Amino acid sequence: MFDWLNKLFHKEQTSKKEKIISSAIFFFYIFALGYKGNSMGTTEWEFYKSLAKPNMVPPEWLFLFIWAVLFVLIGLSAFYIWNHYKSNYYRKLFVVLYAINGILVYLWPQIFFVHQSIASALYVIIGLIILVELMILAAFKTNHKAAYMLVPYLLWILYATYLNTSFITLNS
Repeated sequence: MFDWLNKLFHKEQTSKKEKIISSAIFFFYIFALGYKGNSMGTTEWEFYKSLAKPNMVPPEWLFLFIWAVLFVLIGLSAFYIWNHYKSNYYRKLFVVLYAINGILVYLWPQIFFVHQSIASALYVIIGLIILVELMILAAFKTNHKAAYMLVPYLLWILYATYLNTSFITLNS
């Protein structure tokens, strides 16, 4: 009876079908690239185990847990941007940044572990810091909730920068 009133205050911008499809795409994309980037063989783990480690390195199982939580938050953020937005321009900009973010999430472990280039991996992390800050700014222009979901990701990337820098210092 009062559907018109509900629609007035809560503007639905995408259909239910588009919400389902977009959530599947955003979550699959970030989890697939994160998983593929972190698929390590024995050689890569031996390299990592041989490195001198900084004091604040968390246990390996914690990395997996934290990244899983972060990927959920990153995917949810993209879902909210795509389906509940104020600005179509920033919505599209966010999706481009999201796509680039996925590529960098894939590249960092490839460069660090597979190519064993700790210094080059630092450049990827610096790129991620800039990119995540841009993602937060674009998200904030269109959906505040989505922007706040990315803050833990930025904090983790900053922590990862400390770790990456420490690995360089301890192993040069």
